[in-house]
Amino acid sequence: MIKRLIWVLLITSSAQAMVFDNRFLPLLLKPFKRRRDTSSHVRFQPFFMHADNAFNDGFDLEIPDITGVYDQLLLERAMMTVDNRTDSLFRSDFALRTALPWTRRGRLDAQGLAFLYERALTPWVSVGINGMFAHVAMRHEFFLAGSNQNLPMGTKEYISSVKQEMHESLGLCPPLFSKTGFGDLDLYVRFGHCWDYTCKFRKIDAAFRTGLLSPTAKARDIFNPAAIALGGNKHWGMYAQLEGDFELKEDMSVGLWLRASKRFSKIQCLRMPLCRENTVFSEPQEYGTLTGEFEVNPGWTFVFNPQFEMAHLRRGFGVKAYYTLIAHLKDSICDRRLDREFTPNLELVENASSWGSEFVTIGAFYDFGAVRECVYPQISLFWDIPVDWLVAKRAARTHSVSLMLEFDF
Repeated sequence: MIKRLIWVLLITSSAQAMVFDNRFLPLLLKPFKRRRDTSSHVRFQPFFMHADNAFNDGFDLEIPDITGVYDQLLLERAMMTVDNRTDSLFRSDFALRTALPWTRRGRLDAQGLAFLYERALTPWVSVGINGMFAHVAMRHEFFLAGSNQNLPMGTKEYISSVKQEMHESLGLCPPLFSKTGFGDLDLYVRFGHCWDYTCKFRKIDAAFRTGLLSPTAKARDIFNPAAIALGGNKHWGMYAQLEGDFELKEDMSVGLWLRASKRFSKIQCLRMPLCRENTVFSEPQEYGTLTGEFEVNPGWTFVFNPQFEMAHLRRGFGVKAYYTLIAHLKDSICDRRLDREFTPNLELVENASSWGSEFVTIGAFYDFGAVRECVYPQISLFWDIPVDWLVAKRAARTHSVSLMLEFDF
């Protein structure tokens, strides 16, 4: 009955790969112990995520500011350049102003169900699939920054109405994003072997895994400034991973994962900020005044993931602790537009595309199969805590709590 249910789920649904290469949604894949007397492993993992700020080289950053600070006058002048007009949308008393910055505060919430299934073909080869179905919501809120907070209420309302008119002229909807659905599909093959009582370890389980990332999730909506991609934004990809689990003594083990993944280049319609002479400033990419076809070649993503587990502290109860470091190198972008009258600021976007994040995961589990020899589940509770120790930058400070139900059969 359980096997039939699993195959129905695999056939009737798409799934999103456990997310390592997404700076907003860190659904980190958790390792599991493989038993030699079983050939299949299945996992169901409901999760909840929340973030209201981001990392940026040692200090906190508002989530929307990952791609740049919003300055209304800078955006309006870029629009004037692209539209070939000299008249401003602002009143004449704003002509001498050089800046009109806004603080944008963001909030990310996500809830969903992750799924993993692995099947052994031989004692040393297995295939698997993992994914999730989720609801993701993001919103951006605007607040005038600096001394502009003290402006009269009527002036504030006027500035806000001009901002809305500018966004409508760009074809943008309000920065509220809500989406429910599946994402990218991850299919992998694992080659592994176990050695007992080797190199002073009680057991060594080492493996090499390679997988295909299929872009079944929808691309990011360029007309919604708050939209984020649930997967790899329609980029195909592959990854290779080395796994090692070392049992030091009975019920105590350490492990290590090393992963390198690469999404392939793709030409797609994107927004880009305008490159202006004699200034390094540009509007944020999600409010980019230039739209067209650009070829994006995503950078490599590297993952370093040491692990520790102490099992059977009390009749099936145990604890786990992981550290996950993720480093994404900057993307390479080429302009593929036919009309290149205006130059996009590709260097700014490329520099902002590199990011890093780190998480400390603490978890507790209870293995019912350790008490009774049968197909009993293992129940785990995990909390992924974002930290800023080594490489965290330009990534959402997302907390994730998940409850995991696992079966071996």
